[in-house]
Amino acid sequence: MNIAFTICSNNYLAQAKTVGDSFLEYHPDWRFIIGLCDEFESSFDYSVFDKFEIIKVKDISVPEFESIVKKYNIIELNTAVKPTFIKHIFTTYNANRLIYIDPDILVTSYFEEVIAILDTKNIVLTPHICSPIDDEYTPTDYHTLRGGIYNLGFIALARYDKIKDFIDWWHERVLKYGFCDFSNTMFYDQLWINYVPAMWDDYFILKHPGYNMANWNLHERLLTQTGNDGFVVNEKFALRFFHFSGYKYNNPTSIASYLTRYDFESRPDLKNLFFKYRNLLKNNNIEQISKLKVYYFFVNKSVAVFPRKKSLLRKIINRLKKIIKVLLTGNV
Repeated sequence: MNIAFTICSNNYLAQAKTVGDSFLEYHPDWRFIIGLCDEFESSFDYSVFDKFEIIKVKDISVPEFESIVKKYNIIELNTAVKPTFIKHIFTTYNANRLIYIDPDILVTSYFEEVIAILDTKNIVLTPHICSPIDDEYTPTDYHTLRGGIYNLGFIALARYDKIKDFIDWWHERVLKYGFCDFSNTMFYDQLWINYVPAMWDDYFILKHPGYNMANWNLHERLLTQTGNDGFVVNEKFALRFFHFSGYKYNNPTSIASYLTRYDFESRPDLKNLFFKYRNLLKNNNIEQISKLKVYYFFVNKSVAVFPRKKSLLRKIINRLKKIIKVLLTGNV
């Protein structure tokens, strides 16, 4: 069995439906699952997702789930349970091939290369960039390095018995260190994947520019629309999927919230694709769904639970106490 899946909370279900619809359009013989990192909202009719299967996070046996919910914010939680979902889907459905795709992605053609690679390789990754970029704008290769060489909005896997050790290791690390905290060298589930080429074999780094085109690699990829509603990258490679990371439905004039290098005036090649994506989100009821109740929503409490941050905070407080004492008493 071949399965693709995404993970989201209630407020991102419009994006999840969009990526699921687009994946099944080009891969009708695959199964698509939505991993719901949430509870069902009683006022909402989930039957609109009938072509998919929804698996709630509480049903996949995440170790110490209640404590994980309390220590991670909504994005950290959604990414930290990714390896657990992978384990659950592989073992429950006896999947042969498994592809994870972020909900903010639009699939635009058949994953010919990935599916062929999975015949011989067990792990397929896509790098953020394949050529250097360092200027006064963001993001540069310095910025993407902090978040990891590979983008975990996509990972393709095969033969669970061959990668179980990798999944178990990744699972343990992200449940413990799944914060977004650059000061402590952590970035969700993603940064850990830098270790794959050093620790595991039978992996493949896919540099095909049609996979994972996104704001961070626009300096090396130009989009052209073909006559049949398809898209080509650099006049040669079929666009397999575009990753709309940083795109905000309520701010449609911006490519990405943290991108300063380009806008739609300097990159008119992107306009039609973004227009299409926004219409799909609208048709999938994003304006209502984005307001659904999110049950596992907490501000980031990592200061309270991460030991290194506690230690640093304690040192700062003690230092401030000493400074105040000196100012009040004049005694050094």
